[in-house]
Amino acid sequence: MKKFTLIASIIFMGVAAQVTAQEITSFPGMWGHDFYQDREKLTWKEVDKIMSESQAAQLNWQKSKKNLLAGSIVGALNFGSGIWFIVNEVDNEPVTGPAIAFAATGLVGSIFFHKAMKNKKEAILNYNESLERETSFKLVPTSNENGVGLALKF
Repeated sequence: MKKFTLIASIIFMGVAAQVTAQEITSFPGMWGHDFYQDREKLTWKEVDKIMSESQAAQLNWQKSKKNLLAGSIVGALNFGSGIWFIVNEVDNEPVTGPAIAFAATGLVGSIFFHKAMKNKKEAILNYNESLERETSFKLVPTSNENGVGLALKF
């Protein structure tokens, strides 16, 4: 009975040593990116909480949120300058100013959105990388001619 208990506890420790946190996966969706962890869709609040577990991931995640906010503000300005352009076109007024404003806000907004997506990707990669570096070794169950046991794998 003692051998069975010993073997069962060794197997349990080996399995428990192999269990690690799940990585986050991001897929583009209809209204932005959808985040999944172990085939379960995550909400933005859950992803925000998960990103706070790693300092590097949290730093990039916060940068992404700030860039996304700035991009949204500039996008609203782009929408306004587009309306200004259309109104001037209909009223036969000069459209040079509205055209320049429309092009400039479109360019600046796309830069902010690109930076936001880049920082979001970096945050996810940093979080996933932090999961792999928790320990420099793993306990692996092994068996050979000497019996059953656990081996340290570096």
